[in-house]
Amino acid sequence: MKHYTPSYHTLNMPMNKKILKTTDNLVDGYSDRHSKLFGMRGDVHLPEGSDQSLIMKFNHRFIESQKNKGYDPAYIMVREISDEGKIHYHMVLLLNGQKIKSTYNVFKDAERILFNVAGPGGSINHCDNGHRNGIMVKRDDPDPKNMNELKRQFSYVAKTEQKANVKGKTYFSSRIKKKK
Repeated sequence: MKHYTPSYHTLNMPMNKKILKTTDNLVDGYSDRHSKLFGMRGDVHLPEGSDQSLIMKFNHRFIESQKNKGYDPAYIMVREISDEGKIHYHMVLLLNGQKIKSTYNVFKDAERILFNVAGPGGSINHCDNGHRNGIMVKRDDPDPKNMNELKRQFSYVAKTEQKANVKGKTYFSSRIKKKK
């Protein structure tokens, strides 16, 4: 399943091929590790004036909290700058589908950790406006519908819009190698 269905957000828009390949490799590698995977997306908005070290601190604590719950998290965080000049991060998250069935507690953890790290002024967007967030994929499912939907949703982070003014690296991610 190496096929990306274009995201409805980015249809007919330029995509960053490197980020798109990273999301594809992450999903494929993760599905080698788990017979069921649970994929979700969220947006992290830091308080104004925050620097990159804050997102790294948030990400480290958040991923550790998911590991401690046995969810075996894998992620991609992509930095963008809105038209108003505000920095935000798109987060793609994969979790062990044998252990989790819903986005609810994951978002509660993310919100709690962001507040502890950044104080007031930050927020987590649940990315559930108008489409499904939290997609369960079974590795051996003969119907590729859920896998295609997950990859389509994840492809949103690869859009080139709002990345032009980002200085330095635009994304960071887990490293999962696909089995040969």
